[in-house]
Amino acid sequence: MEIRKFNIREADWETDGKQLSNIRRLVFIVEQKVSQEEEWDGRDEESWHWIATDSSDVPIGTARLLPDGQIGRMAVLGQHRKHGVGAALLEQAVEKARHLGFEQVYLNAQTHAQGFYERSGFVLDGEEFMEAGIPHIRMIQELSPPVDNVQRRALASPELDVSVKPFDTAEVRWVDESRTITRIRKQVFETELKLADYQAQEEDDDSAIHWIATNDDDHVVGSIRMTPKGEIGQFAVVEECRGQGIGTTLLELALQRARRFRLPTVHMITDLDATILENNGFEAAEPGLFERTIEPENMEVEKRQNAGEEFTGDITYRLGHDKQLILLRRESDFQNIIIEMCRQAKQSIQIYSPNLTHDLFDSAELMQICSRLARRNRYTKVEMLIFDPHRIIKNGHALLNISRKLPSSIGIRIVDPDMRQLNHEFVLVDSHGVIYRQDYESWEGTACFFDITEGNRLGRQFTAAWESGLLDPNLRQLRI
Repeated sequence: MEIRKFNIREADWETDGKQLSNIRRLVFIVEQKVSQEEEWDGRDEESWHWIATDSSDVPIGTARLLPDGQIGRMAVLGQHRKHGVGAALLEQAVEKARHLGFEQVYLNAQTHAQGFYERSGFVLDGEEFMEAGIPHIRMIQELSPPVDNVQRRALASPELDVSVKPFDTAEVRWVDESRTITRIRKQVFETELKLADYQAQEEDDDSAIHWIATNDDDHVVGSIRMTPKGEIGQFAVVEECRGQGIGTTLLELALQRARRFRLPTVHMITDLDATILENNGFEAAEPGLFERTIEPENMEVEKRQNAGEEFTGDITYRLGHDKQLILLRRESDFQNIIIEMCRQAKQSIQIYSPNLTHDLFDSAELMQICSRLARRNRYTKVEMLIFDPHRIIKNGHALLNISRKLPSSIGIRIVDPDMRQLNHEFVLVDSHGVIYRQDYESWEGTACFFDITEGNRLGRQFTAAWESGLLDPNLRQLRI
């Protein structure tokens, strides 16, 4: 067995563009005499890219995949050819396309390289033609779909065009928003769906919990409600805004509240298309009635919260040494303990926070701590997992700003909707410092500066969510 003497990773044009461009310049412009106008076609920013490096981490090859399924700009520096670099780059591009859901990929191969591409599964499709003064042939490969949807999400996510949700959500009081909610209900159920004898207001509205979704213009485009007994109803999203994830997000809010109420099940009565309910774990109990079982949250956390010592701020705790369980009961407790623990970080800071709330994490002091850690060496890192990036992008956030300046060592990903079963929030520092609260809307939690068991448990959860997490291009540096 021959040990491969190169590495390949998916590249980012914004951060790796200079290295990728230099390889292509040397191969295509200098070696093959392709004109600069033909080489730089203005499509690199919208493409997926890969970079190959040698054992000394020196760039030696590249390839790209266009959104229409064309693989191209395959370039390997002369002294590194015939060692499998090109084949490995091609394999990465094909697998990316497969896991993005492409049914076919194609490429314009230089005629002399036909055999190379045939060995990788491509077949001839058409006659020879000239491109950049060099004979080419078009070749295609049909792709079978991936068999594992979780694997598909994980492989596709680094450049999946999730984009920022064009909406925001909020819990509202019926007494404040009844007119707006009624208007949305009438628009959807009476005007769009033309339901006969529809009642836009019900007796349970006063006691129910209501959520609304608003677009970027702050217009209400969706609503949902849930009674204290777990009956979900009046689920409405205006027609032009469907297919954007609004309905799923509103359902998630209702399910999260049901968990906090410790409801065993929730149900919804509807005669309409129930696809969105089925996609979110509901099952038909009888015609027109759909139910979902609510998974209980980790009861071990409550046991932990009944032990330990109150946090006073008068004691200096040492990361990796002090094993006392600290009880946190106020917003200021969380603010102070996060700063103190993160300040002692030597390797990593991992933050799992549905909203990355400004009260706790949007501070210049924490930003400076993360910046110092990220710049310490190539092995230190700061990773953040959130549910919805809309608010931090729209309103600004200190940790978002520093992640844009140091994208190679500070990252933010979006938790896959299928992995949002719990409503908790936690911070892990150097894998064994733990700050935890079971409900991110409640100021009750615990902290420990040295808890290997809990650190390992939450670390496994974080890693699983990180590996399947989604990257939103809007979380990167905005172009001006």
